[in-house]
Amino acid sequence: MKKSVLRICAALTALLLALIQLVSCSSLGTPVMTLGKTEITGSMIEFWMSRYKAQFEYSYGQSLKTAYGLSSVDSIWKVKVKDDSAETYDDMFSSYIFDNAKTYLCALYLFDQFGLKLPDSTVKKTDETINEYVTNLADGSKSEFNAILAAYGINMKILRELYLADEKVSYLREYLFGSNGTEPITTQQIEDYYQKNYVRMKQICVFINQRPKQNEDGTYVTDSSGKTQYTTMTADENAAARTKIEEALAKIDGGEDFEKALSEYDENKADDGYKNGIYMSAESSFGNDEDLQKIYETLCEMKVGEGRELELSNSLHIIKKYELDTGAYAKAENSDFFLFNDGTGSYQTLQQYVKTPLFLDYIKGKLDEFSADIKIDEEALSQYRISKDKSNYNF
Repeated sequence: MKKSVLRICAALTALLLALIQLVSCSSLGTPVMTLGKTEITGSMIEFWMSRYKAQFEYSYGQSLKTAYGLSSVDSIWKVKVKDDSAETYDDMFSSYIFDNAKTYLCALYLFDQFGLKLPDSTVKKTDETINEYVTNLADGSKSEFNAILAAYGINMKILRELYLADEKVSYLREYLFGSNGTEPITTQQIEDYYQKNYVRMKQICVFINQRPKQNEDGTYVTDSSGKTQYTTMTADENAAARTKIEEALAKIDGGEDFEKALSEYDENKADDGYKNGIYMSAESSFGNDEDLQKIYETLCEMKVGEGRELELSNSLHIIKKYELDTGAYAKAENSDFFLFNDGTGSYQTLQQYVKTPLFLDYIKGKLDEFSADIKIDEEALSQYRISKDKSNYNF
């Protein structure tokens, strides 16, 4: 369970960047944080919590429910993060949202300080989105739509400002770190991020329990949605698989070159196109694939050149950790490992994505600079808890 917590925490900053949206407009509720004229209100905090709660439940709820033997996903908030700590999941995620709210308070303050203004087309698109909600969800009734939004602590006016504020944060990021930004990203910064955040491996994979069905040309059989089809293996086939992986391991331990053993014993055709190996990071798109998570976590524990044997749900592996090769993210043959979903269905390369962590580092530095000027109503803020909010899957 500790590894589950580490996985969640590792992805938290990136996830909150995509989910949390702030507002720098007074008269939208009671302020709980201020920096100059920029304000964060309690209504905003409640809304962000409702949104993040939905995303958390979707991504981790079922697996944690099963792991802890809970009767419902919502029971997770009372569970302690660690056995030797009083901190609950409610405490941890509420605190993260407070911290990120302060970070984005600073970002929106800078948007105003730099004299930036959103394009009219962006504002128009936001208004069109709000109007579509009113039409499709409330039969054109603004009062009915406000009643729907009330469940998340906001109204139509606040929702509009939240969406515009999200655009402001994105605009500020591009203003600073975009292709024509004031803080142009260097090749060295990209390389540094890659070297700090990625691991590289090659693996020998032997199937057990289930084997992918293959076409005559050796490619895997897939269904209409592109999902690989499997056939159940017999007890004898499983025994042969174990004998095969142990034979490969014995040869490697006996001094045989790993690459030679790989070519002789590996059964996973999906890896054949990756001659340079497989690259993984905490931001890799694992979804809910516990096997991929286990491989990544094991690699993080290993030293370069080290090999380990792993048994996963339907496969036996010998993985070897390789040194990261300079500039791997810029090579076409490695492109599958350096794509990031931008939340709209499109993908960014590492060169494009890296502006997000650089932007966060920049804002963190400014946050330290402005810390004495940030006013926080700790008593009012403490009343907001993610456990109390309704999960927001809609807005």
